[in-house]
Amino acid sequence: MPDIIKIVVDTAGQKGHGSFHYLEQGKSITIGRHTGMDHAVLSIYNQLVSKQHCCVHRVHNEIYVEDLGSKNGTELNGHRLVPHQKYLFTLEDCLTLVNGLVGLQLEVSSDLEETREYLISDLLVREVRLNDHLQTILVDDDNITLSKKEYQLFKLLHSRLDHFVTKEEIMQHVWPERCMDHTELVGIDEVNSLIYRTNKKLGSSFIIKSVYRKGVFMKRDVS
Repeated sequence: MPDIIKIVVDTAGQKGHGSFHYLEQGKSITIGRHTGMDHAVLSIYNQLVSKQHCCVHRVHNEIYVEDLGSKNGTELNGHRLVPHQKYLFTLEDCLTLVNGLVGLQLEVSSDLEETREYLISDLLVREVRLNDHLQTILVDDDNITLSKKEYQLFKLLHSRLDHFVTKEEIMQHVWPERCMDHTELVGIDEVNSLIYRTNKKLGSSFIIKSVYRKGVFMKRDVS
């Protein structure tokens, strides 16, 4: 197998457009639900995924996958894995989590220069500064002040710049207190209204767009 191996998360029906991680020889990567705390984990933005869901190991140029006792399971070619047992994972295999809800695939190359990718959020790190205490965003010399919910929405979308986020994920991230006890469910109109208000305040710095049946994504306005 070539030296350069990349694990890619399929999100929102966009094959190969999700988060990714390079897997080095003799190394392992844990895959789990995004918490904002553990940077060693390849993050999945889905509440049904366990915090430490599964692990992918690279041993002597072979790849193995191991379920870490996840609540909703890991499947290899449609067969649910027995927790804490290692299974060979090849380019032809289909690896999914939570009964097929999240997909993982391997991409390989013999030349790192041909496969190098840069996340837009990484390229913009010098231009965009977030202040959690003041709930403000500094874009170049433009200071934008947001409400608490608007700021939470921006942080979620900015962490996945140019990638789709479902409205269900927005509900869970922005209104966790209401999603937990189900006493007052968040309506889709409420989500749309938040997106509209945030979009308006961001002005020409960022653009938030909704795509039917795919979700919401934010991109930098370079016009």
